[in-house]
Amino acid sequence: MLLHIYHFFARVFRVLPKTRKIRLHDMEATFFVPINNHYVCDDLVDIEQKTREPELYRWLQEMEDGSVFFDVGTSYGQESALASSFRDRKVRVFGFDCSLYQSHFCALNRTLNEDRYKFTFAAISDRSGDLITVAANSDTHIAALHKKNVPYEYEVMTLALDDFARANAVMPSHLKIDVDGAEVGVLNGAREILASAAIREVFIEVDKDSKAIFDIMESNGFDVSWKLQKTNNVDVLFSKSRRGEATA
Repeated sequence: MLLHIYHFFARVFRVLPKTRKIRLHDMEATFFVPINNHYVCDDLVDIEQKTREPELYRWLQEMEDGSVFFDVGTSYGQESALASSFRDRKVRVFGFDCSLYQSHFCALNRTLNEDRYKFTFAAISDRSGDLITVAANSDTHIAALHKKNVPYEYEVMTLALDDFARANAVMPSHLKIDVDGAEVGVLNGAREILASAAIREVFIEVDKDSKAIFDIMESNGFDVSWKLQKTNNVDVLFSKSRRGEATA
């Protein structure tokens, strides 16, 4: 009986609207609205109301024609979809994530937005080709397991950004890193990118090991443009200094 009931509700939900077009500054993208995921729905509400990380979205808005944006930790593709939507300029966007659940929505949102951005499922790290275990949270309550959110694990391959850039003959001018504590590994796998003359700005949500992060960025000629302290972490925008450009 339970399966029949769920089948009925699933068919009812099929006829309800499931996409939302959101305009933010000069960016506009269509997003899938997952009825069973309140986290994504809350995010979409905040983006629409311009209350979700306004500094980050102003930064995206300011990208110039010809920019190349690497979005590491793209989640369901919110920044990738918007940054690739400019009508008056061309911004090439490459998204990366290793979350099974969010990546499904990211790939779907890519299709909804005319495949404007590329998406690669991988764990961005200091080197390519390792098989690592990712611990995830299902956001599913199963009473029989006495868990509010049932955890699970899976394996995924690592990828260094330098290897990706070299293999695809592309070099980013803008880099966003939002990886919940794995920032140093991402930066260590992007040494060639950070040292290049092409890279201009790097946005990092710093979760931990901040001294190592700031040391890496300073050694590659970056200065802090602005910093925003939040409850559990800090957003930092690094810009390539004149000194860094001279030595690149």
